[in-house]
Amino acid sequence: MVNNQDPRNIKDILDTLSEQSKSFQGIWKRAKNYAWDILGILLMAFSVMVLIATLLPRLVAGSSLLNWTNFIRFGLGWGSIFVVASGIVLGIWMLKKQAGEPNSVIWVRIFALEIAIFALIALFTVLGGHSLTRAREGLDGGLVGWGLVEAVSSLIGLIPTGIVAFLFAMIGGLIGFGFTEQVKEQLDLMRDPALPAGLDQGLDGDPAKAPGIPKSDKTPPAKRTQKVPPEFRKQFKVDVKDDKPLKTPPRDQDLPSLDLLISGKSFKPNQRHINTSAGLIEKTLAEFGIPAQVVGFQVGPTVTQFAVKPGYLNGAGDEADEERKRVRVSRITSLKNDLALALSATQLRIEAPVPGRSYVGIEVPNEKSFLVTLRSVMESEAFYKVDSPLAIALGSDVSGEPVVADLANMPHLLIAGTTGSGKSVCITSITTCLVMNNTPEQLKLVMIDPKMVELVRFNGLPHLYGQVETDLERILGVLHWVVGEMDRRYQV
Repeated sequence: MVNNQDPRNIKDILDTLSEQSKSFQGIWKRAKNYAWDILGILLMAFSVMVLIATLLPRLVAGSSLLNWTNFIRFGLGWGSIFVVASGIVLGIWMLKKQAGEPNSVIWVRIFALEIAIFALIALFTVLGGHSLTRAREGLDGGLVGWGLVEAVSSLIGLIPTGIVAFLFAMIGGLIGFGFTEQVKEQLDLMRDPALPAGLDQGLDGDPAKAPGIPKSDKTPPAKRTQKVPPEFRKQFKVDVKDDKPLKTPPRDQDLPSLDLLISGKSFKPNQRHINTSAGLIEKTLAEFGIPAQVVGFQVGPTVTQFAVKPGYLNGAGDEADEERKRVRVSRITSLKNDLALALSATQLRIEAPVPGRSYVGIEVPNEKSFLVTLRSVMESEAFYKVDSPLAIALGSDVSGEPVVADLANMPHLLIAGTTGSGKSVCITSITTCLVMNNTPEQLKLVMIDPKMVELVRFNGLPHLYGQVETDLERILGVLHWVVGEMDRRYQV
């Protein structure tokens, strides 16, 4: 006998199950978010209690906490304080992660800090006399430190073991706390104190004869042969930007996490390359009888823009003749190819003049280009100042500052450019910005891709009306619908 059940009852049952599933997902999402806070607080509290038990063991006599404290103290000795500190730092990291602050994990630094901690434990043992009795009492480096020193000292001796442990602790600490760039700068200054800052040429123009410069640090041959006379040498200083992450406001729980995007890495400009290029620009212009001076620079991720101020021909005359004697901007722009040859640059751009400035901008490619990630722009202060659900990240300008815009102020937007100029990347970045900051209920997209190459990757996106249209006949219908919807919105 067939049981014909009313389809409406089946639909009601399915709707009920769907609502219950959504409710369960919401509860699970909230519980998952609170779990980070709870675990962070518990870990910090436990670490503080372990610290108190380590310093004042009488307060926790007879408790299981004392057993754990004795375990790490006998094993690591004075290094047990690093375990406590690690627990506190990990708890703070959990709370910051839940608060939405950018806190990407750099595993190389963590691994370096671990090496530094074990090296310090071994060093404590060496300084304590490598005594097994003291190690069993939880002093020096504990049993772990005694075992490390015992294994290494049997090969190279006790004093060399201490020296090696000290070196590993120092190197691991520098890498772990991110001081490698500062140390590298100081070593470069100590290695080459005779030459002015920003110059890597020898006194006779041969870089191979420059004192203190190893062969591995030489620049490409075309750049090494250039000679910068003393009158054209520059000593610009590069200001290092603060790498502290911006405290971003908390995101809606219904929006995707920014952790899905790759974090950007800060870049440090090459001060020597900047000063050398500035000197070569002045030297090249002077060779063609154009007095000019490089008065500043702006460093971007791919190019450095040098501010060149034109001088006056035949010296500075009276105020009435200054306009007549000033070097024409067209004379500088006509030397574009000669400047590119002198700087060994594959391409060079001259902005004459820079809008709103009294100088000419000469953009020279950097020795190394740095990737501008979408997340680094979306986490910038400029992006949050837009304060719009339709804010889009466009990249970085010539000075490295983020460039953002509000799509609400653009009724129509046309993206054009030559092949390989980044049109598809721009469209992908705009789409990603919109879907990362808006739920499917707030934003709907219509996409057409006659080439069937660029946008088909967005198929399945919940913000889409249907699929990415690739058929020409269906594209015409979609465009007619979009035009009609646009006209309707104009009348609302």
